[in-house]
Amino acid sequence: MTGTLYCKKDGKPMYLVEESEKMSDGSHRITFYYRCPVCGYRINLEQIIIENSGSSIVIRRNLRVSP
Repeated sequence: MTGTLYCKKDGKPMYLVEESEKMSDGSHRITFYYRCPVCGYRINLEQIIIENSGSSIVIRRNLRVSP
């Protein structure tokens, strides 16, 4: 079980956000990050990019090891 992550700028609890976007080239990008609701400070956790490459699907994943 994980504890609450607090903002480094103002000490308020942060919340986890997940965004998904369809890009103009047809690929999809999914981003996970923590965000402070007070000051907007953000800690990126993970980004996943899904692309169609002819007859196959390519998945790229960028991961931050610890917040």
